Amino acid sequence: MKFNIWTLLFQIINFVVLLFILKRILYKPIREIIERRRGLIARTVEDAEKTKKEAQALKEKCEEELKKVKELQSQMLERTREEALKDRNKLLGEAGKDAAKIIEKERALFDAEKKRAEAELKNKTLEIASVFVSNLLEDISDEELHKAIFRKLARENGKIISDISKIKEKGETLPIDLVSAYPLKTDEVKMFQETVESQLAKKVSINTTVDKTLIAGIRIKACDMIYDCSLAGQVNALASRLKETT
Repeated sequence: MKFNIWTLLFQIINFVVLLFILKRILYKPIREIIERRRGLIARTVEDAEKTKKEAQALKEKCEEELKKVKELQSQMLERTREEALKDRNKLLGEAGKDAAKIIEKERALFDAEKKRAEAELKNKTLEIASVFVSNLLEDISDEELHKAIFRKLARENGKIISDISKIKEKGETLPIDLVSAYPLKTDEVKMFQETVESQLAKKVSINTTVDKTLIAGIRIKACDMIYDCSLAGQVNALASRLKETT
């Protein structure tokens, strides 16, 4: 094949022209596109860095806020715990006071019930003792003991006469009732009447009745005044005094 220099030169010129044309038509726009792309990438990277910094700052702020929230939560929990403890102690104190009041009330009720039971037992015991003593006195008492009690009363009647003298009876005669365990003889009644009249300087009317439950002795009634000088009366008086004692 024969080499043609003019053909080579022509091809070189065509290539140079092509390069010139490409440079004028394509290189500058492509370069501008590349520059714009490079600028866009740079701005994108810058924006990314900025966003990263903002995200880091936001993260740090969120962590700080979260830390504050945790601290506030801890404080609230501690405050709630303290308030709950105070409420618990208050409730326990009130419950203790209520329990003390209930215990005190129950103790008072128990003491009252105990006293009532003791009083009831005491009264029952005294009643049984009174019945026992009365039955015993009935077994050992007789008319002679009754007369001895009556004679002693006739001799030692100063207190009775003194009290009877204070009675302001409107009538001229003062009525006196004699209730006796055994029938009184006429001379015994007359002797008692004369003794009273001599000391009162006033007429006295005597009304006599018999009551076997007196066991021995007599009961004297003048208006509203009653003097029980019988064995049954003495037993009942003793039982009453014992009931009144603590």
